Amino acid sequence: MTDALERDARALLAEYADGSWCPADGEITLAGDLARTHWTGSAFRAALRDVPPSVRAGRLADILDPAATVLELVDTSGARSAVHALRQLLDALAVD
Repeated sequence: MTDALERDARALLAEYADGSWCPADGEITLAGDLARTHWTGSAFRAALRDVPPSVRAGRLADILDPAATVLELVDTSGARSAVHALRQLLDALAVD
């Protein structure tokens, strides 16, 4: 699961950087909120519960769902690169 999270986060960041994916305003807001929160699975799940269905159906949510599970792992040392890739994606979106 961590490998898939890393791959998907990096792919979405690349698509964002080259302009082939344009996040919805709600996705940018969600990314900004999560970039500034304490990174736990429960925080990600709570943030996803509070977003409108249009954001929930977006590509960012497809990455955040498994990220919540990865963040709940007791030993996240094996997930370090996946979490880093996700951090890069959310930080890039939060800047906009």
